[in-house]
Amino acid sequence: MKIINSFLALALTAAPAAAQRAVDGVAAKVNGEPILISEYNKTRQAILEQYRAMMPDFLKQKDAEKQLETMAMDKLVDELLLTQQADKLKIKVYDRELEAGVAEIKKRFARDEAGRPVSPEKAEAAFGAELAREGVSAAQFRERIRKQLMVRKLIEEKIRPQVSAPDEKEVRAYYDKIQSAVKGDTASLGMDKDDLDELNAVAQRFKEVTAERVRLRHILVKVAEGAPLAEKNKAREKSLALKKRLDAGTDFEELAEKESDDQESARKGGDLGYVFKGWLPDPVEEAAFSMRVGDNSGPVESPFGWHILRLEEKRARQKLRFEAARDDIEQLLANSKFSRKLTEHLNGLKEKASIQFFGTK
Repeated sequence: MKIINSFLALALTAAPAAAQRAVDGVAAKVNGEPILISEYNKTRQAILEQYRAMMPDFLKQKDAEKQLETMAMDKLVDELLLTQQADKLKIKVYDRELEAGVAEIKKRFARDEAGRPVSPEKAEAAFGAELAREGVSAAQFRERIRKQLMVRKLIEEKIRPQVSAPDEKEVRAYYDKIQSAVKGDTASLGMDKDDLDELNAVAQRFKEVTAERVRLRHILVKVAEGAPLAEKNKAREKSLALKKRLDAGTDFEELAEKESDDQESARKGGDLGYVFKGWLPDPVEEAAFSMRVGDNSGPVESPFGWHILRLEEKRARQKLRFEAARDDIEQLLANSKFSRKLTEHLNGLKEKASIQFFGTK
């Protein structure tokens, strides 16, 4: 659930209200407790970055900005309401739980920007620098984590037990709906827009995992979009030289680690994992799906630059079967039930709460 997982994730992106109240504006109050404009701005930015990475098409919608603003404020109000309830119920966080929560955050600093492990001393220094940059003391940080763990325990102990596991009938019924959506036949299902959008998204994921797929490695010679012709030609010449080295027997993985401009996949010998049709730029996809296993391609141009591909594995399209999909559907329905129950709980808290909004500018 996003509300649970996001608590620790935001621990370093929102400075404590007490540290900023004197110089910061108040965006809202929940039962008299302020939500600062700075907290709102950081939360909105974090959500924006998530959509940029995971669902960039969302940002093309005309009302995307308004939706982001609403999501950010709703998130902060919901979290504060849950924090207040956890505090009221005196939910206890033990020292060992607090230490584990702090360690969970510190793990982010155990590697550098290139993904390489760093020494414990450097990791601790990077963590301390981040606290200083955010204007948060170690004590304030630990208190924030403690409150967030209180909320996690509130949800797990008081709300989740109210959610029943989906039964066989529910799972099969949803499987049938997925089959209809995969075929594009959803008119007869009688679902509202939100539920239908969710079903179509699930159906798309199942289409992808059963579709023809290939496992690729690549070496990227990066070229900025709109780069001068001379720069593009230089990059192409480099990619041709790399292909010659492969033809002469150089190991693909070693060459990718040393030469690829895609740093994330370079650390894995250029491995991109399994990809499906529709995931790659057209020229790259056409080359990838026409290759034979074990082949290296010549340079292929895309908006990112020049790629040299290696086909590691190819899998044919598979039929979607109930037994193969059962566990995923059970998890999906369980999460959906939990989300509805949590929303009901939050709505109940909102009905009894005093919530004031003052603007975020």
